[in-house]
Amino acid sequence: MRYLEEGEAGAAPADEGTGAPSQRASRLAADARFVRLRRRFAVQSVLLVTVFLGWYMAYLVLSVYARGLMAVPVYGAVNVGLLLGVGQFATTFLLAWLFVWYSEHRLDPLAEEIRADAEQARAAALAREGRVVRP
Repeated sequence: MRYLEEGEAGAAPADEGTGAPSQRASRLAADARFVRLRRRFAVQSVLLVTVFLGWYMAYLVLSVYARGLMAVPVYGAVNVGLLLGVGQFATTFLLAWLFVWYSEHRLDPLAEEIRADAEQARAAALAREGRVVRP
């Protein structure tokens, strides 16, 4: 139940887990783990989108300005342009797989930890108030 450690931004309020949703959200947003989670997601997203769009733009630029290169035959009727075009699909699936893999290994465990702590804090606060706590 570590939303705010002493010294980071003060002690956590006594009614942790209850109160207005905006109060709970602001306490969660101040959690160092949540900040780390947001940063990891942002870096992951920006990196993968940049790689995808960069590769796609390179393919488009080559298609327009390097027509001779794209027309070089590789095997029979298969040329460099066709291979790079099919490569667009392959790299799209690869990047999607990387997104899922990274999310499962780096984002989801941290999100589960934050969620479990938030639910535990809320249940403890409700129990202190004498409310029924359902699992």
